[in-house]
Parts: sequence; C-alpha cells; structure tokens
Amino acid sequence: MRANAREIYLCLNHKEKKVDNSHSLEVLIIEDSMNDAEVLQNQLRNAGTAVRLHTAEDEDELITLLAKQTLDLAICLINSVEPTLTQLIESIDLAQKDIPILALDEEFDIEQHANALQQGVRDYVTKKNPEHFNAIVKREITDLENRRKLYLAEINVQELEKRCHILLDSSRDAIAYIHEGMHIYANQVYAEQFGFDDVDALDGMPIMDMIAPVDQGEFKKFLKNYDKTENANADLEVKGMRADQKTFDAVMEFSAASIDDEPCTQIIIRIQSNNKELEQKLKYLSKQDILTGLYNRHYFIEELEDAISNAVSGTLCSTVIYLEPDNIKEIKAKVGIHGTDLILSDIAQIITEHTGETIVSARFGDYSFTTLIPGNDVTAVEDTAEEIRFAIEGHISEIDGHSVTYTVSIGISVVCESANDSHDILTKADLACEMMHKAGGNRVHLHNPVTDLQANKDRDEYWHHMIVDSLENNNFMLFYQPIAALQGDTDERYEVLIRMRDSEDKILLPADFMPVAEETGLIQKIDRWVILNAIRNIIERRQSGIETTLFVKISGKSITDETILPWISQVLQKSRLPGNNLVFQITELDAVKHLKFAKVLAAGLTQLNCGFCIENFGNGMNSFQLLKHLDVTFLKIDGGFIHNLSSSAENQSMVKSIVDMAISLEKPVIAEFVEDAGSLTLLWQTGVQFIQGHFLQQPDANMNYDFIGEAEEENLF
Repeated sequence: MRANAREIYLCLNHKEKKVDNSHSLEVLIIEDSMNDAEVLQNQLRNAGTAVRLHTAEDEDELITLLAKQTLDLAICLINSVEPTLTQLIESIDLAQKDIPILALDEEFDIEQHANALQQGVRDYVTKKNPEHFNAIVKREITDLENRRKLYLAEINVQELEKRCHILLDSSRDAIAYIHEGMHIYANQVYAEQFGFDDVDALDGMPIMDMIAPVDQGEFKKFLKNYDKTENANADLEVKGMRADQKTFDAVMEFSAASIDDEPCTQIIIRIQSNNKELEQKLKYLSKQDILTGLYNRHYFIEELEDAISNAVSGTLCSTVIYLEPDNIKEIKAKVGIHGTDLILSDIAQIITEHTGETIVSARFGDYSFTTLIPGNDVTAVEDTAEEIRFAIEGHISEIDGHSVTYTVSIGISVVCESANDSHDILTKADLACEMMHKAGGNRVHLHNPVTDLQANKDRDEYWHHMIVDSLENNNFMLFYQPIAALQGDTDERYEVLIRMRDSEDKILLPADFMPVAEETGLIQKIDRWVILNAIRNIIERRQSGIETTLFVKISGKSITDETILPWISQVLQKSRLPGNNLVFQITELDAVKHLKFAKVLAAGLTQLNCGFCIENFGNGMNSFQLLKHLDVTFLKIDGGFIHNLSSSAENQSMVKSIVDMAISLEKPVIAEFVEDAGSLTLLWQTGVQFIQGHFLQQPDANMNYDFIGEAEEENLF
C-alpha cells in the first residue's frame, strides 16, 4: 500500500537537527506531485541539510534546467512517467554533468533495486526507510564534494604546469630547473645565456659546469646550505661560464619547485630589457585589442580558465556570451574593411554599455566578441544578451556618409562544475551562435547539450565530407593577393590564399572549413594541395616569360611533419623549378610553439633555396628572440598593428620599433592589411619595404596586378 505524504512526514524524527544554511544543496526531485517533492525536501531539512528544490514536468523542462542550473543531487521516482528515470539518466549524461542520481521507490523491491542500479543510478532508496534515505544522501553529497575537490586539484595542477611552460617559453629571463645538481629543464633564453644553441644540450648537465672556477667553491657551499632549507627563496651573485669558457656576472634567484611531482630547484637569471618603452607597450598590447578597446583573445581565455577553476570548486559559476555579426561577408563587401572596423567598434561600445566596464569583454576573433559574466543567474544573462541584440539591431552606424544597419547572433554557454576547459566552453557558445546564424540570425540561444551536440557532430561531418570531396575533385581554388615593393622593385610577388567552391559554385573562405581540417588532420593534405598547385601556376607563368614568387602558408601540423621537407624537395626536383620562386610562411605562434621543428624546416628550406617568412610578427613577447634560431627571408608585421595605423600613435610606435630592429638585422619587412593611402605613407616613411592589402588589390583568382605601374607610382614618395 502506498504511503501518503502525511504518513511519511510522521515517520521522520520529530527532533529537528540544526540546518546548515551556509550552503544549500541544489536538489532536483522528480515526484508524482509538488506536495510529495516538498515532503522529501522537508525530510532532508529535518536531517540538518538545507535544500533548494528544483522540479521538471517533462523532458524539455529537464534539459533546460540542466543547461541553466548547477545541481548537487537528483532524486527520481522509479516509475515516474514524465520525465522517466531513463530520460533523467540520459539527459545528465548528455549534459556531461556529475550529478548523483538516486532512484526512489515506495518500498523495497529487489527487482526494482537491481534494475535501477543496472541503469546507472548511484543508489536505490525508499520512502519507507527515511533514515537510510538520509544516510545515502549524506554519503552521495560527501562523495560529490570530494570528486569536485579532486577535479579542482587536477585542474589547478594542469593550469600550474601550463603556466610554467608558458613562462619558460616566453620569458625574457633565463630560467632552469635542477635536481640533485643536474639540469632537468631549461628555456631557450637560459641556454643562450650560457652559449648553447639547443636546450637539449643542457639535459643532465651539472649546474657546477656553468659556474666559473673562481666561484665554484662558494656555489657548492651555497647549494649545500640551500638544500637544507624548505621552500626558501635566495639570491646569489656569481660568475657564470659560457660554453666558450667566457664568463659573465650573474645574479641567480633560487626557489623551490617541482616537475612531474619531483622536487627540484628553480633558477632564474634576470635579463633587463634595453627598450623600456617597447616593453611597456608590449605589456599593454598583450591584453588589449587596439581597434575596439576591449580585451583580446589571450587575456579572455586566461580569465575564462580562472572562472572554470572557481566553478569546479563550487565557488562561483559563470556564463559566456559569444557574439558575431550576421552576414559579415556582405557587410565587408558593402562598406569595406575600414567600414567593417567602424561597425566592430560600435558593437564593442554597445556590449560595454550593457555589461559594464568591470565585466570582461573581448574581441575574440576578427569578427567575434565574447563576454564573461560571473554568477549563477543564467536567465539574467539571457536577458542581457537579448538587450545587446536588440540594441545592435536598432543601432545605425554612419560610414562615409552612409547609414548602415546590421544584426548579430549570440550564443551562450554556462561555466559550471562539469566544465572541462576553455576550449569546451567556447566551442559550445560558438556552436550555439552558429545555430542562430543558420536559423536566420538576429537571435539569442543558450547552448542545449542534447540538440547542439548533434548539430555540432552533423556540422563536422558535413565539412569533413566537403574537404575530402574538394581534395578528390579539385574543388579548392587558389586566390592571390599582390605583395608590392615600396622601393622601386618590380618583381612579382603574391601571397597564395585558399578558397573552396561548394556545389552551388559559392566561394567559401578558410574560416568555414579550416577549423574542421585542423581537428581531423586534413590540414596537412590541404597544405600539400596548395603547394602543388602553386608550383604548377609558377611553371605556367614561367613558360609565358613571367617570373613570379609565391608566398605559401604552412600549418602547424605540417611544421611538425618530418616528411614535409623531403616531399617539397622531391616536388621541386620533378618540376625542375628553382626554390627561390617559393616563400614558405608560418605564423609566429606556430614558430614559438614548434621551435625545434621550425628550425629544421627553416634550415632545410634554405638548402632548397626557398624563402622563409614569419607572419603575425611582433604579436609575441619575444618576437626578435625567434630570429636567433630561424633564418628568415621576410618578416610580415602582424596585421593588428596596421589596422588604424593613421590614427593610432601606439600602432605607429610599435611598427617603427619593429621596422628599426628588422632593418638593423637586414630583414625585409612586409606590412599586410594596408587599406588606405595614409597608412601607406606612414609605412613608407617608417622604412617598410613591402606592403600587402586591399589598398593594392583584393584577393583574386588571377595574378593580374600591375607591379611596374605601381612601382612608378610608389617612386613618387
């Protein structure tokens, strides 16, 4: 016989325990009625547990709740009709959340008990045994808290290791780690400080070998005393000794550390910058987007990772807003890049007006924005996103005397205790935004783990098929953008840009298909397709009496592909094409990330007489440090510095600093994204040798730029 709510309540201990209200449990209860759910809530309160009750009338309401709310426990009547126990288990699994589930029955049934456990619930409880019920809840909450603490600890360790490696790779200071007097890790700056080209040469080398003989006795005594202390920080002035036996004065800073859970000692040798002004500007630019005044992508990701740590620890959840203009290609075609920049600035201002300056908002990509809002109120964030969307829809941007209106699509994802990493959160928000684009745009959508994940899978499968089909059926196309000299050089140079043609002959940009190509590894096949077709086009032009040099991009995956150099060599030999008709181009980020492979690639290309170019140059903290390791033919300044060059004193100063240093190293400089005559004049005055951008010509399927006529015009400067 079924016990009613009154009977269950009378079975409880009449002596109520003191309720701990410092942290209320967020509990989902799926019962026959709200009255029955409240009885269970009271039962837990009487046992000393503060509970905030949540319910779901059907599966859709359940999915929405899981998307918006962080839950600590789910209790479901075992024979619930809507939503069912199976639906609850599957929905929590699809939402990728760690929520313990308890199956609730009227009274104990051994078959129901077994079936529930087989479905994946944490335990089986009955209304007839409230003491057992309370004990199981307490156990599950304790286990959940321990799992969260463990997950947070793992996240913190990963974050610490990541930041340690970033520090080593990008620091201007010489940093090394030693264990029992031996080097176990060092950054490139440290190796160079002691006269070594390769950090691997230091692996296992005694630190004593790096100290001048005159100071070895004092250094040995210092290490012996230092090892007796715990977590001590200490400085020591010594004479360091380079590989060529030359000495230098060094101040070594010692501190306790660990690598791979093994205790060790960190040594830092401070290297002071000779250009304080440039260092300050780089520090500013390291987190600021010059065009919009918002934060940049790198800084936003750092803040998001901190928010994930807070969410995992149960301290505070957050929400990410991801915003993109609808029909950005049409906007660019209508108002040009300069006009598009004005629109982006207007959008950034509207975002700031509706979120406040204390909220972290960033220009995340060329045409995307992100905002990180702390707090658990997802509904309030949806309202804010809707306000932003509505404000942008009603905004009019004045561009060169024309009034322009536009709309945006917005995706939202929640940073909760089950968050994996920043990439996972941003992918969900991006996917939610893309779904709104496909639905017609001018919409706001909260990521739904059920429908959106399937949409994401469908999208990836679609683009994977498109890429494979394009490779097999030659549906990729090469576009070309001229790179013109400012010093009277009339040689033909073009950068090669890839496009895809779909079944309706629509031309698709790399942003549409390259992310999937990167994820699936097809990017390497695309790289080789581009190289082969670039070589064929060069040969055709040579046969017509036209000498042309093409700049070809290489992805990070191809940089680490040890077969790429032999393959390029073989292709050049078969085509009987001189290597100097090709310049291979990699990003500064890829060069830093894969420095060892990049060194091999650069050296091999030099042997093949091919050129080697670093693009996005100047965007890192140690850009010129790269040039000690890579023999480059050209440096291409990061386009972010060329945007608004005429009106930005900061960008002008940065460009001049980069060009001055490049000239001293005899490295020709290319400025890309040149859009106006004012920028062209400033670049010529600064000493830039080559320019590229829409001011010269937009990317085109034909190589038809008049280099001779352009050179005559540029000589007028």
